[in-house]
Amino acid sequence: MSSRIDLRGHLSSWQRLALGALMLLVSLGYLPLNRLMSGGVTVDIWLDRYVPLWTVWIVPYLLTLVWWVVAGLWALWAMDDGLYAAFVSSWILACLIGFSVFVLYPTYMVRPQVSGEGWTDQIVRYVYANDRTYNAFPSMHVWATTTISLYWSRWRPRWRGWLVAATIVVAFSTVLSGQHWIMDVVGGTILALVCYPLGLRLAAGWLAAMRRTSLDEAARGGEPV
Repeated sequence: MSSRIDLRGHLSSWQRLALGALMLLVSLGYLPLNRLMSGGVTVDIWLDRYVPLWTVWIVPYLLTLVWWVVAGLWALWAMDDGLYAAFVSSWILACLIGFSVFVLYPTYMVRPQVSGEGWTDQIVRYVYANDRTYNAFPSMHVWATTTISLYWSRWRPRWRGWLVAATIVVAFSTVLSGQHWIMDVVGGTILALVCYPLGLRLAAGWLAAMRRTSLDEAARGGEPV
């Protein structure tokens, strides 16, 4: 159904930059929430008791942040105007909904003990010391990565297999690095899947309004004086 959505339209350079800046600004809202939130509940289920801590999974977990930056800049530079507007819309919607859940239904993660002395163990200790355990459900790592994969699959269909695989790796990394419960992953996935069509429709409506405005201006410009 989303494939029939009309995303025709043109964005000026400043409009693309404004969308990118808004996307970044909204995303940074995670930082104060991470520092200010307290209390809440855990959303662990019985399966979480069987999830081991594999500190090597902190590597893809952290590399995901690099991918977000690369994907955001790449989309700003090269993605089709209409699809870029939809991508930013879905991203912002997911962030606003996710952050609202953080505030209205606060959750936290009970992290496992890190007993090893390897380099990945040291990295995990550093992450645990600097990234608070709150804002667990839904997982921003999952909703952001899934949103990127959905839009890149639409933009670059040949990459779909790699994008799906990368999203699965990120989902596993959030749990196996001790950063999230299983339900956090489920929640993040659902949030991205919900906001994907919403973003497409929001952008389509906005672009249609822009086209009507352009036609009206052109018609007025052609009227005899």
